[in-house]
Amino acid sequence: MTTTSSGQGDKAKTENAIRELIEEYYPNAHFWGFVDGIGWYVRKKDLERMVEAFDEVFTLEPTELKRFSALLTNILG
Repeated sequence: MTTTSSGQGDKAKTENAIRELIEEYYPNAHFWGFVDGIGWYVRKKDLERMVEAFDEVFTLEPTELKRFSALLTNILG
């Protein structure tokens, strides 16, 4: 999705709020995120806040997709 600068800050705050809800209601869940796009390059603090919410963070780079697949396979058996 395309996000404005202020929207990126809102997204970071939202991910952290979701993280808190997941920890409360689904303590055994994995909260993984995908981050991609050049817009985050200039919003490093928002990116840092958002990434802190996730257990694992991936990009759409092929090696990252393989890492995602391997972790998911490991969890699901």
